[in-house]
Amino acid sequence: MAESTYQKLKQFYSDNQITFREIEHSPGASAEEYHNALGCRYEQQLKCLLIKVYEQGKEYFVMITISAQKRADFEKIKQMFNAKKVRGATLDELRQVTGCEYGEVPAAGKIFNIRLVMDKDFLNENEVYMNAGIVTKSFVVNPQDLIRVEEPKMI
Repeated sequence: MAESTYQKLKQFYSDNQITFREIEHSPGASAEEYHNALGCRYEQQLKCLLIKVYEQGKEYFVMITISAQKRADFEKIKQMFNAKKVRGATLDELRQVTGCEYGEVPAAGKIFNIRLVMDKDFLNENEVYMNAGIVTKSFVVNPQDLIRVEEPKMI
């Protein structure tokens, strides 16, 4: 359980005047479990993937946030960062960078000191749903608020 991630995110939202609703629910780590637990549309679900980027002479992580029904386009991500290679983080890397397990990761970059990349299709939604660092808690936010405070790259 990533209780500290949950607390960091809640504090970050409070500090940045982000209005959010908190929902407690049955565990929802996969997109299907989450959909069943919350009843939101897949287009509203923020699926978060920690990606390792290999550029010339440096390596770093970014958080990719896409809607639940989509798959990450690694070639597009590679081009976006002018990288030699990109790959999904291992579970150990995920734990080290975020303090989370699979399925717990929120759509956040700044609390982890990494860049957030966000699917532009979320701009069509009035609210989006994400795990809040714990698979039994979620935050519902306006995607415009996320963009305001995270300043993500849009994909």
